[in-house]
Amino acid sequence: MTIRVIILVIFALGAAASTALFARNWVAAQKAQPAAAEEIKQTPATAVLVAASDLSAGAFLREKHFKWQPWPEDGVAEGYVVRRGSDDETETARKSLIGAVVRASINAGEPLTPKRVVQPGDRGFLAAVLSPGARAVSVPVNATTGIAGFVFPGDKVDLILTVKFNSDDARGKKRTRYVSKTLLAAIRVIAIDQKTEQTDGKVKVVKNVTLEVNPKEAEKIAIGLHMGAISLSLQSLARADDVGDLAGLETAAGGAAATARVSKRNFTLDNDVFSIGRSGPRRQKPQVQVLRGSTAEKAKF
Repeated sequence: MTIRVIILVIFALGAAASTALFARNWVAAQKAQPAAAEEIKQTPATAVLVAASDLSAGAFLREKHFKWQPWPEDGVAEGYVVRRGSDDETETARKSLIGAVVRASINAGEPLTPKRVVQPGDRGFLAAVLSPGARAVSVPVNATTGIAGFVFPGDKVDLILTVKFNSDDARGKKRTRYVSKTLLAAIRVIAIDQKTEQTDGKVKVVKNVTLEVNPKEAEKIAIGLHMGAISLSLQSLARADDVGDLAGLETAAGGAAATARVSKRNFTLDNDVFSIGRSGPRRQKPQVQVLRGSTAEKAKF
């Protein structure tokens, strides 16, 4: 037997062995696939309440923010809201999340648990509502200054400050004056009285409105409450731009800038609303000087 024949025999035996090994592995894989599929089908699963979209810290939970999602039973942890048919307890747990505030960011598909949210009335609830770096300030209102109760959490309002002060008129007499100015604009309402949402849909006259402001705006509101009365002015929902801070009442209340009559000013004086009599200096009556010999007299007409 020549070397060439021996090499061909060895090559043929190797090819046959490789083909047999490949065929055996392929048959084994085909048998394993139905078994794995059957095993997956037999794995028990349930449905848990998860976030329907990414939720940022401080967000109010609404019905649209969560959904039911299939979940392996062996992966259900304590605190998960699990759907169990028409169980009243499950429905109560689901509804209890509506109106709660997210403590920390939650990604879409993550289970919602009571520990990941803050309920109204819980300690730290208002702090969770505030944006990072923001402050909460309450302003007392009544039926007039609070827009008759038509202000709800989430609305944007302007704060109008009205101040009474004394000034000298043209005759040098003391006079009580009034001036009003938009102290802050586009301020977000986060609560009315001790409620962060209007659940019954009824209009109620409130006594306090809690606002979300920055530290500097909080200081201006604190001073404004001591200077005079603060009224709310509701902004339209269609308004998209934030006007920002318009504070600076000292120009309106006194100083050279206040006495100068300007065509465009950011405050309103009482004379702009209603005025009586003349506000300027009195006109002098015409007079004539009469000379009689060495005497002189003034005659007024």
